[in-house]
Amino acid sequence: MKMLKKEVGRFPLGVWIAIAALFALFLAWGMQAYSLLNWDGAVDLGLQNERFTGDAGERAWAQESWGVAMADMLWPLSIGIVALTGILRRRFYGFAAGLMELSIGIYFPLVFAFQRWATYPETVVLAIFLWTIPSLLGIIGLWENREYFEE
Repeated sequence: MKMLKKEVGRFPLGVWIAIAALFALFLAWGMQAYSLLNWDGAVDLGLQNERFTGDAGERAWAQESWGVAMADMLWPLSIGIVALTGILRRRFYGFAAGLMELSIGIYFPLVFAFQRWATYPETVVLAIFLWTIPSLLGIIGLWENREYFEE
């Protein structure tokens, strides 16, 4: 794990990995924004389940899913902005928020995988490679460099 502490420019390698994982997560929140703007397109890609057409039950589930998508975009995005700002400024709050944000980056693709594996396996694999693996490496990178953030 000494490799993660090696200085590469302004930051240690482990911190660079965490920063890259945070930017990958910003992509995820952007995809949630896409869901909110083009719900049917997101359903076609396998990012959402229910449509706003059909019987009353399906429309109600779609409304609930839309609300969850909004929450899934807003609160992790806020934590991510705090994390990135704090990491760039070498503050402990950046370290803590980074661990929180990257934990979400592990959690949500795995939940997504359990929900959609049977219908959209290629989207699930993409989510795991885009967010779960980088987030796990980012957590390890931040943890190995935790003394870097001591104030």
